[in-house]
Amino acid sequence: MAQQPQIIWEQGSAYDLFVSLWIIHRPDEFGLRPSWAAGVRSRLPLPLRDVLEQSQVFINVPLNWVYTLPQPKDAQTALDTLNALPPEDRLPALVFDQKLDERSIAYREFLLALDGKQRLTSNIEKEIKGFFTKSKKATKAFNRALFDAWSNRASFGEQFTKALEVYVENFFLEEEARIIPAQAEALKNAQQRAKGEDLLSILEDLSAGVRMDWASGVSELILAPSFWGSPFVFFDALDEDTGIILFGGRPKGETLVPGELVPEDLLNALKALADPTRLRILRYLQEEPRTPSELAKILRLRPPTVIHHLRSLRLAGLVHVTVSPKSDRRYAYRNEGLGETMKTLEVFISGD
Repeated sequence: MAQQPQIIWEQGSAYDLFVSLWIIHRPDEFGLRPSWAAGVRSRLPLPLRDVLEQSQVFINVPLNWVYTLPQPKDAQTALDTLNALPPEDRLPALVFDQKLDERSIAYREFLLALDGKQRLTSNIEKEIKGFFTKSKKATKAFNRALFDAWSNRASFGEQFTKALEVYVENFFLEEEARIIPAQAEALKNAQQRAKGEDLLSILEDLSAGVRMDWASGVSELILAPSFWGSPFVFFDALDEDTGIILFGGRPKGETLVPGELVPEDLLNALKALADPTRLRILRYLQEEPRTPSELAKILRLRPPTVIHHLRSLRLAGLVHVTVSPKSDRRYAYRNEGLGETMKTLEVFISGD
């Protein structure tokens, strides 16, 4: 039996600062009302709004960088740390921080060499795509946003920090007031459960169905709650021996949109169940776990279409997904998901 990794417990609203940015720029993928997300984005002046939008094309949630922040790891700490860096060093810090694996080092050197370049050539685009051979991430939009930022990274670093400051001032500072207590409670509950339960089972439950087999293969695992990320998980590797995972830290029934009457998890589940293709997927997954490619063959649909449907079912907590570095993601029907939906519906209608 594999030895469980040492758990390092973390909390910081700065994690949710960047997760909220990610989700507000992708509301459809996370079951967030697009009009509300657009309203939040509109609080920024247009030039700074464009900078944030550009950044979200190629900057992932910087888990490694946030982990290195000093306490209390809140939004102000993140801003202070960025401002303490020379503008040209801010983008490399957010994207790479202390990543020392071979691919990260090569990719970093390539991006740093773009500084001062005047034109995005076909050769540069080809080199960018070479770093993403296992994904379709290097689209035209991705390549353009990446090049524009890294070819003048001092200017981008300055503008991104200003945009982040305005975002915090006009939205996130108030949001922090409800995030921090919820994170603390989620962390306390997870720590209590970790005393007597299997780690992978705890993570699977906290994420409403994600089984991360790779987590048992690291020596240290950093766990931190995320209010905005729930029920999805965000994860990365600090190095070969250390992983970091943001698990769901939003109280059951509480919505991302303050004051929203209908619980988001209920609405997302009902939307997922209202689609005939998703119902067929659930039926096939009830028989046995399958990959998106296997489902695509059965349904005679393109894999991206199937992945879209699976994401909706994941958002609704109706399927499990196993994440492994050595194989494709495998999905299975989550038996308790439908029961949770019916219970939430009953509670909502009864007004309890």
